[in-house]
Amino acid sequence: MSTVVLQSAPSDKPEWVSECIDSVSEWASTIGADYVYFDDRFFDVLPDWYQSKLVGRGPILADLARLLHIKTLLAEGVDSVIWCDADTLVVDAHWRPEFPLHSRFGEEYWLQSNKAGALEVRRQPHNAFMIFSQASPVLDFLIHTTQSLIRRVDPAHIAPQMVGPKLIKALHTFADFELEPAAGAMSPLLMQALLSRDSTPINDFKKALITPPKMMNLCASLHDELEIDLKAVRDGIETFLMS
Repeated sequence: MSTVVLQSAPSDKPEWVSECIDSVSEWASTIGADYVYFDDRFFDVLPDWYQSKLVGRGPILADLARLLHIKTLLAEGVDSVIWCDADTLVVDAHWRPEFPLHSRFGEEYWLQSNKAGALEVRRQPHNAFMIFSQASPVLDFLIHTTQSLIRRVDPAHIAPQMVGPKLIKALHTFADFELEPAAGAMSPLLMQALLSRDSTPINDFKKALITPPKMMNLCASLHDELEIDLKAVRDGIETFLMS
């Protein structure tokens, strides 16, 4: 079975993002997958009207671009395509995902404080990790829905994750997508806890886990700091979450 791992990032990315990309590229080689990477040419696949309406809205542009590139690869004969966001860190390079019947999304355990100030973990899908096969009925539907929503929305009122995680979470309520708990996402609160070795939020997070993480999206857009100490983050994951 032929598999491609697909990624993209702008040419001016931070060094820590480059290190994350290297971890995914090496992982692809380890599992015997081909690796395809796009830099600034990534958005060339988008319709002109979509680009014009979303000037400067990189994450929303990427939400559709990744789907179109996946569709192209599958049309060229690739059996399955795995998408990983550029800020995804692989922590177990020997992990091999089980391939879905047709579609699978990452599953995040989102550590946060609720309105009362208490810690909670929300289990929900995310699109920083996705697998689609040629049999997927979901991919074309997502492409259609994404374009339909953006075509109709007021450009002054486009939420940052409108056709990304928010769309996937809304659809999951009805469609019950296959999810991959080993491909998680790290909230700012969890990262802070790992870096400071704060055991209380870490333990709350671990109690919710089904399986230790094999890769985690570091959610760079949600962090105030442009630089992330990747070694410290990796050490925290390996010490507290994979033990």
